[in-house]
Parts: sequence; C-alpha cells; structure tokens
Amino acid sequence: MKLLKLADRTISILGLLLFGALTGYSLFFTVYFSTQYEEIPYEKGDLVFAVLAVCGLGLFCMYRISCWILKEPWRGPALEAGEELASTDGGRLQERRIRVLLGVVLVYTLCFCVLWVIGAGCIPVGDQASVCLAAEGFRTGDFSMLTQDSYEKYLFIHPHQLGLTALIELIFAIFGNGNFKAFEFLNCLGAVVCVYAGYRITRLLTEDKRAWVYAILLSACCFPLFFYVTFVYGEIPALTYSLLAVWFFLEYQKGRRPWQLVLCCIACSLACLVRNNSMILLIAFVCILVVNGIGKRQWRYLGTAALLIVSLVVSRWGLKSFYEGRSGVKLNDGAPMILYVAMGMQKGEGAPGWSNGYILHAYWGASEFDGELASAMAVNDIRASLSGFRSDPVYAAEFYREKFTSQWNDPTYECFAMTHINGWARCGVVNSMYVGKLHALMTWFMNQYQSLIFMGVFLWLIFHFWKKKELEQYVLLITIFGGCLFHMLWEAKGRYILPYFVMMLPMAAVGLAQMSVRLRSFWMGWMRKKA
Repeated sequence: MKLLKLADRTISILGLLLFGALTGYSLFFTVYFSTQYEEIPYEKGDLVFAVLAVCGLGLFCMYRISCWILKEPWRGPALEAGEELASTDGGRLQERRIRVLLGVVLVYTLCFCVLWVIGAGCIPVGDQASVCLAAEGFRTGDFSMLTQDSYEKYLFIHPHQLGLTALIELIFAIFGNGNFKAFEFLNCLGAVVCVYAGYRITRLLTEDKRAWVYAILLSACCFPLFFYVTFVYGEIPALTYSLLAVWFFLEYQKGRRPWQLVLCCIACSLACLVRNNSMILLIAFVCILVVNGIGKRQWRYLGTAALLIVSLVVSRWGLKSFYEGRSGVKLNDGAPMILYVAMGMQKGEGAPGWSNGYILHAYWGASEFDGELASAMAVNDIRASLSGFRSDPVYAAEFYREKFTSQWNDPTYECFAMTHINGWARCGVVNSMYVGKLHALMTWFMNQYQSLIFMGVFLWLIFHFWKKKELEQYVLLITIFGGCLFHMLWEAKGRYILPYFVMMLPMAAVGLAQMSVRLRSFWMGWMRKKA
C-alpha cells in the first residue's frame, strides 16, 4: 500500500506542476498563427483579468444550466455535489434530463462537423495526400510506395504510417477509391464518439452529476476537435480509439467483465496502429497495472498488462505480415526514430524543435537510406545540441520554454493552420472563419476556453490531492504527462497536443463542478453574515 500511496502523491505533484504552469502561462500569454498559415507560431500577451472574467462567466453559465438540469421535482433547488437525492423519482428525472442534454449535444456535434466538412471543402495535402495516394495504389495493386524505387518513397521512409494507410484503404474499398470525403465524414462520427466517451469517462471518475453536466457542456465547446474533422490523417481516428480504450479500461477496473478488457485491448491496439504516439496511452495502462499488481499483490493486474502488450504486438505483426504477403515486398524499417529526437533539439523555421526537413535530409539525402549511418549522424547532432545547451544554459532554458509553450499554449492546436487548403472557393462564412472576423472571434473564444480547461484540471488535482482514490483514475493525467515529456524530446507541433487536450475535459469538468459549488457555498455564507 505504501507503493500505491507514493505513486498517488507523485502523480498528483507532477500534475500540479504541469497544470500550474499551463494555467499560469495561459492566463498571461497565448500562441497564435497568422492567417497566411506559414505554420510559424507567434506569441502575444493576454489581459489576465479579462481572461479570468470570461472564465468566471463561463463557470457561472455552466452552474446555472446544471441547476436547471439537476433540480428535483416539485421543489426546485439544485442539489449540491454529493448530496443525496430526496426521492428515486428525483434521481430518475435528473438522469433523463442529462440524457436529453447529452443527446442534444451529440446531434449538434454531428451536424456542426458535417456542415463544416461540406463548407470548408478541404483537400488532403502533404503527408495526408501521400497516405491517400498510397492507399489508392494498394487498391489497384500498386505497392511501389513501399519500395525505394517509387518517386515519393513515403511508406519506405515512414512505414509506421502503414496502419493509417490500411484504414484509408478500407474506407476507399467501401466508399470508392480516392473518396477522402468519406474519411472526413467518418471523422464526424469519430468526434461524436469522442464526446460520448468523454461523458462516460467522467461518470467513472465521479458520482457528482453536476460534473457530468459540465463534461457535456465543455465537450460542446471543443471547437479544435470539431474543426479537425477535415484533416485526413490519424488524429481523430486515433483519439476516438484512445478514448474508447480509456472508457473500457475504467469499466473493466470497476466491473471485471472480460468483454470490457477485450474491447480495451482492441481499441488500444487500433489507436497505436493508426497513430504511433498512442503508445503513450498503452504505457500509461501498463504502468498503472504494474504498480497496482505490486502494491496490491494481485497478479491479475500483471496479466492484464501483458494482454494489452501482446494484443499490440500481435496486431502489428499481423498488419506487417498481411502487407508483405500481399505486396511481395519486405517492409523497410524506415527513418530511425532517433532522427526525430535530434530534430527536436534543433531550431526550425517556426519554433524550437518544429519540423525543419531534417528527417529527409539525414535519411534520404545524406545517408541514402542507410539506417545505421543516419542514426550515427543523429547521435552526433544530439551531442552537438547538448554541447550548445551546456555552453549557454540561458539559451537552453529559452529553447525548451518556447518549445513547450508553442505546442501546449496554442488554443487552436493548429486546427486552422493544418486544414486551410481547399479545392474550391469557400462561402463567405467559412472563409471568414479562416481569415476574417469569425476567425478572430473563434480564436479569442478558444483562448478563454483553453484557460478554463487548464484551470479545471488544476482545481481537480487540488481538491483530490488528499483524497483516497484508485490509481486508474489517473490514467488520463498520466497519459497527458507522458505526452508532455515525449514531445519535449520529440518533434514539436501544435496538432500533436490536441488528443491530450481532449483528454483533459473529464478532469476539468470535475474540478470546475466542485469549484462552482464551493464558490456558491462561500457566497451564500457571506450573504448570510452580511444580512
């Protein structure tokens, strides 16, 4: 039990440090992109009191809505957090209203996303286009993208994108070759699933129904997620599978039903196949299970961890074997992963650690696809970067400060910058969302919303610091912290942080719900004293 308590305190302290920094910095500064969309992040100051005022107004609005949703029949007053229901009928009415609110938000999410796909008219470019082109080729028996002989060599250099390519090929097989719009519309369904899974996760984190309402309302305002549905890449599918995996993981830890574990393994494996960074979630699962197994002396936890790992290994082996057998091509190992670490320690055109063409230069240009030579080059470049950091600690501190804030303090998470290319003229409303007044309004709103979410998670950590809780309740927090460490070492990009931001919503909902109740109690007490 000492191990579990130590793990609890360690995670709480690290979480407080991370979200204390995120909250404090987001109140005073924000990161933005110009409407020229050259993918260079800029930083500007915020009016801290204005941000706090808007966040306070948002909290008040959510509280008032929750009071209406949670009021008991015939009596009217809202239930405080943790207060017992006066009657079974009251609890049923609350559940019914919460389900209605959830249904309305899910329909709204689907309609908003579908209309955005239709109106934005975005087309896949860059890596998106390469993956779609590879999937189209696979459908016609052309597997040249897997080889060095092809002009682009995309999957030869990046074989970790094979899982995403397989998903797109499946979509093309069902809806027609090259039909990337089908992928975008399926992303719309993915966004709906993300909202629903986030709600279910919140129910497993707390029994406070006010927090359930807050989770639904916060999800309804998560516009970076909605705008990303036009991005033909692994962000939305991997996030959808990840949130489903977290939901099933928490359900299994609570109910111990085998089918829940099976679904967790499937969802987690799919998330990792579509997007390699989802491995961070798997590592979070394994860490929790191993610590629980040792701390509670129950070896079934270790068996669960082993099953999650085996599921991923088998699925990756199956995917690789399938395409090698189908194409007759032995898959290349691709660009060594250490190249991404080396690039993450260099100053790019945009911000420190952002993409600067180093991967293709080192693996394609300088080493001519020699993995060992490219790795040796990366090691030398890492040593050179470390030497520069040691000789100038002030520069090193500024480098990693800017690398951290350019990713985590961008309230849009590049949702406009990564989707601004379209195939035809947009209507006035959609065009204004990218370059006009609506863009300024939406980025302003997302900036306030981001600060509110950061504060909510910070409050959740403070209110629960001394409470006894199961380690699995930290699964989202551990994943977020792991993502923070990973992207401080790896290539930097704002869109990489979107999944972690969406994972913050259930925790933020609990923290904000408890804060609103405490503020109301303080206000009522002060009014009574004044009277």
